[in-house]
Amino acid sequence: MQPKLGSRRRRLMLLMGGILAVSLVFLGRLIDIQVVQADALNAEAEGKRSVPITITAKRGSILDRNGNVLAETVQRYRLVVDQTLVTDASVTIDGSYEKETVDEIAQRIADISEIEKAKVLASLEGTSRYSIVAEELTVDQFDQLRALEISWVQFESVPHRTYPSGAVAGNVLGFVGSEENAQAGVELMEDSCLSGTDGEETYERSATGVRIPGTTVTEQQVEDGQNVTLTIDRDLQWYVQQKITDQQEILGSQWIAVTVLNAKTGDILAAAETPSVDPNDVSASKEQDRGSRIFQSTYEPGSPIKSITMAAALEAGTVTPDEQFQAPGSVEIEGTGHTIKDAWDHGVLNLTSTGILMKSSNTGIIQVGDTVDDSTRYKYLKAFGLGSATGIGFPAESAGILSDSSTWDKLTHYTTMFGQGIATTPIQMASVYQAIANDGVRIAPRLVASCTDSDGNVTENPQAEPTRVISSETSTKLRAMLEPLFTEYTGKTAQIAGYNIAGKTGTSQIAGTNGGYLSDQYVTSLFGMAPAEDPQYVVGITIFNPIADKTSANTMSLFHDVMSQVLITNNVAPSTSNLTQYPTTW
Repeated sequence: MQPKLGSRRRRLMLLMGGILAVSLVFLGRLIDIQVVQADALNAEAEGKRSVPITITAKRGSILDRNGNVLAETVQRYRLVVDQTLVTDASVTIDGSYEKETVDEIAQRIADISEIEKAKVLASLEGTSRYSIVAEELTVDQFDQLRALEISWVQFESVPHRTYPSGAVAGNVLGFVGSEENAQAGVELMEDSCLSGTDGEETYERSATGVRIPGTTVTEQQVEDGQNVTLTIDRDLQWYVQQKITDQQEILGSQWIAVTVLNAKTGDILAAAETPSVDPNDVSASKEQDRGSRIFQSTYEPGSPIKSITMAAALEAGTVTPDEQFQAPGSVEIEGTGHTIKDAWDHGVLNLTSTGILMKSSNTGIIQVGDTVDDSTRYKYLKAFGLGSATGIGFPAESAGILSDSSTWDKLTHYTTMFGQGIATTPIQMASVYQAIANDGVRIAPRLVASCTDSDGNVTENPQAEPTRVISSETSTKLRAMLEPLFTEYTGKTAQIAGYNIAGKTGTSQIAGTNGGYLSDQYVTSLFGMAPAEDPQYVVGITIFNPIADKTSANTMSLFHDVMSQVLITNNVAPSTSNLTQYPTTW
């Protein structure tokens, strides 16, 4: 019996309804995917095929005062592969594509990168998704390898810090570690100027992991670091480092530091020390030699402090340059159990104030110092920069040690007059004599001159505010009193033909860690200026624990050579006038 017409119609309607329902479900899903979730799904898909790349900012260069490069970053490249993608591939040779085997491609990579073929092949074979094939590729090698257009090869830009002059100013420059992280010296001190801002790019890759040409998008523009210009003169720095290296070999000293300052500005033209560090190979130096002793090491300065004691008395009007004193060989400090002696045995000497400085008499200077109260002397010690960091901002710079005069006992009252019970750095002492040289006006030392961006915009590092420490009259008198060392006494060997020189030597004992002084261990020093009547430059020399010659006479030849070079290099005219000549004895 045939089904009724109505029954067939109902079944057809039900079928059509089912088809329509399923279609609506698919349509809804399609709308959900293509419209509602389109952005999210597209982003997810793009995320799976998009690869981010960090573009490392180039670190700025460090230059000397004349624009010579002392530190710079050069680009090096790293060739990497996903080993699962390595296969025979087309290689571009002279503008045309040639199909080559993995072995043939490995040979090409080996020839260009100067790596053994076996090592290249070993880095290509395996299942690692990230394998380094070659590192430290030069720009030329990178260009040659990239020109091959090998589909499964990727390159990474790797910055490489280099110091073209090696150890020249190495202790001042400092160095960087992995990823160019600043570790020491100017590199650390000026990191905010030298560091740039990394950029970011993305590219899309195919299902097989190969980069799709033309899909690179810059997400963040890279900003390279800025250049730092120092006050250092590279050529003078090199010369001084050669001299002190030779002198250290002769003396067998633990270390030597030499500082050259512009007397009128406080700019540091040379900050040389030995042993030195080559920032290109930091591990070749001992750890204690990787910093800068000029800024970080302290010692008891000894006799160069006598100039401050004398300046305080001259300012107070309690002594004159030709004031007469009787200086015995030793003086017992009542109630302390200590005796203050001169460095050599002698009877009573008839010395003027000038003669006390020339002979460097401890028993004489304590008589001068006794004419001024402790608080006044302390004020001058502070004003000359002792007990405070210079303001340069050098990493781990020491402020030295200078206790308040209210804490001085009877013995310290005297020892501070001739530089014991005080600790200073070489740069602090050089700064003291800059003030004396600069007509009594102290300008804190300056090491960094400026920071310059890629557009040539210069941010100057201003010189410190000048501070008058002593009067012009006192400064002139004091310089005249510091001349006889070079004309009448041990400094004759340091004389420079045509130039008047003024300065002060020192031979101080090295303090032990548990109090007292180390047996037969000394620091010798000399801080001098030229031309004495109108000083342009100050040279400071510190020799720590010499073996062959333990007296300050060991500074003379070095001072002569360094100051001569400074005067010649900077075209300083010879002396045409003389300061007042004060008597040294009576």
